[in-house]
Amino acid sequence: MKTKRLLFRLFLLIAIAAVVEWFVYSKDDAQTNVAVEQAEAHQEEPTLKVTYLLEQDDLQLKLAVTNFQFSLENMGKENKHGEGHVHLYLDGKKIAKVFEPTYVVKDIPSGKHEITVELAHNNHESYGVSERFSIEVKP
Repeated sequence: MKTKRLLFRLFLLIAIAAVVEWFVYSKDDAQTNVAVEQAEAHQEEPTLKVTYLLEQDDLQLKLAVTNFQFSLENMGKENKHGEGHVHLYLDGKKIAKVFEPTYVVKDIPSGKHEITVELAHNNHESYGVSERFSIEVKP
């Protein structure tokens, strides 16, 4: 009888320890997940400021970015927040991918044109951050 009682108490203690351990670790996992979600939510969004100079038919661009890093080596790979490249459009047509803060578009045809500069993730999806402006190349 004492052996049965001892075994019952032993199994009861093991069960209680298992429940306590499950409670402690599940609480830690929940706190870790919340911390990760909060860190991701607090990542600052990239910004873009474009300055340009039109010299005859060449457009010189300077791209000032914050919370963003140009990355040629990771293009087409997994997205990392705040990393990527720039898509450059002339009259709605993508003409270049840019991987540095300066870029020159040469030999733009004469006439009025719309330029769009857009931040893109490594997989080419837009960050939703862009600037658009118009230029006129004289003949």
